[in-house]
Amino acid sequence: MKAPIEQTSRIETKPRILVIEDEPAVSILLVKILKCHGFDVCAAATGIGGLRLIGEQSCDLILSDIDLPDIDGFEICRRIKQNPKLRFVPVILMSGRLAEENEALALKLGALDYVSKPFRVENIVNKVSAHIQGAKSAVYETRRH
Repeated sequence: MKAPIEQTSRIETKPRILVIEDEPAVSILLVKILKCHGFDVCAAATGIGGLRLIGEQSCDLILSDIDLPDIDGFEICRRIKQNPKLRFVPVILMSGRLAEENEALALKLGALDYVSKPFRVENIVNKVSAHIQGAKSAVYETRRH
């Protein structure tokens, strides 16, 4: 006789992505792309606005421009990684600057990835999906041990 299968009442939710981008056309494009690929997306046009949203609602990943009008993406990443409640949230930084030192600094500050603008849609979707899956796996492994 087989043992009964235990059922759970866990509700699956879409991963929530926060896009922090001051260029309206780029922000709209990223939001549309990510929503079309099954993500719940919210957006902010400034670093301070993005940090406020992070404090108000949980996010599974943050996709932020580096060059913002108030605080830059490096500072956003720094603040997230210094916050014990947020430090495990994956951060991807983007920039139109092609300097290698930007990518090195982004990774040093704890960003999981760096995207150069202009970007390819497939590249953004693949990176976001991979880092969301990686974060889920890390949480699962942490809970197992």
